[in-house]
Amino acid sequence: MSGSQSYDVIVVGAGAIGCAVGRELADDHEVLVVDKGSVGAGASGMAAGLTAPTLFSYASPAVAEHANEFMQEFSGTEGFEYHARPRMELIYPEDEDVARDQADEMASYGFPVSFVDADEVATRHPLLEMDRFGGAIEIADAGFVDDTYVYTRALARDAENRGAEFLTGVEIVDVATAGGAVVGVETHDRTLEAPHVVIATGWRTRALLADIVDIPTRPFLLQAATVSLDHEVGSEFPLGRVPAESVYFRPQTDGQLRLGGGEYLIDDPSTFAERMGDSGSVEERMHESGRTAQEVVNNGIDEEFRERLTRVAPLFVKELSSPSAVELTAGWGDVDGATADGEPIIDAPVDAPDGLVIATGFNGLGITKSPVAAAGVRAILTGEEAPFALDQFALDRLSGSVEFSLQDTFAMGRQ
Repeated sequence: MSGSQSYDVIVVGAGAIGCAVGRELADDHEVLVVDKGSVGAGASGMAAGLTAPTLFSYASPAVAEHANEFMQEFSGTEGFEYHARPRMELIYPEDEDVARDQADEMASYGFPVSFVDADEVATRHPLLEMDRFGGAIEIADAGFVDDTYVYTRALARDAENRGAEFLTGVEIVDVATAGGAVVGVETHDRTLEAPHVVIATGWRTRALLADIVDIPTRPFLLQAATVSLDHEVGSEFPLGRVPAESVYFRPQTDGQLRLGGGEYLIDDPSTFAERMGDSGSVEERMHESGRTAQEVVNNGIDEEFRERLTRVAPLFVKELSSPSAVELTAGWGDVDGATADGEPIIDAPVDAPDGLVIATGFNGLGITKSPVAAAGVRAILTGEEAPFALDQFALDRLSGSVEFSLQDTFAMGRQ
């Protein structure tokens, strides 16, 4: 790449959001995607892979529909496969009335959601232990991405096929401006020129733009683990969660079970971040072991989360008779950015330089909402009509304070 070359758009960040944005714009823009690490080496590559746009965006049907449709359409591209599977929210008897109302509300927006009695759930999913539960909210249009690292890299390869360029191992230290408008980005030793810059750097966005615009996000830790089972869960096993216990689950394509949760705000994200290492090494180990990128990295979970998983898993997995039967074969975590209301920021703020677009604060739902970010950024940059209302993602909806509690994925989409 020539040092003097300029672009229409520079996207900073090569996670799922940045790669999706680069892909969306590459057909009719000269696009450069820049990352200080490698493609998918941050939170995107470490995500647990559940997708449930209906659960988290049912009150904005166009958002949920757009995300659902993209996953179905993108499946089969560059080695990526999307696995459609119903999602079951397992509900304790004392919460059943509220859960039935919730299911009815979601269904009223036209989505395939219903409350299913415990006996029916047990009949349809015999590996689920339902004795302690009153039933489940079934979300029929959910699914999972078995390896989010593969998904992110598929987005990047497809973006390259469409003409985008990628520059990795280069840190962006500032956004270059002149006369109140963006003119590019600054590295440690040069300026990369573009009239439009999209910042998609996750929890790092707040610090990167501190001198330009205030981004009220906070870093938080997400964790997940793989549980070894004697009997493979099979192709009919659902994904889901036990909301009251803050634990979610999904099958893996190798027949084992993935559990997640363990989310909390952290003050020093550098303790947890950037532990994936070199992408070439990760891909080599994936190929040799047949395991996902997350299992290959296996950078550990904290003891509180480990104890929660070993306590909760026997409550709903029939094969696991007690906590001592829970064997965690891998565990990992990474950092994402949270907002006060649980919705991302996808916006060109009015008090920011012209040409600057921000896509951050995805609250652990970057995989699910990556198609939403891509369509939203495109609409902002081109003036085209977005497939959904953009004001719900505007920066100015937030108070600006970072004194908020984490609205984790077990609270989102629920009353």
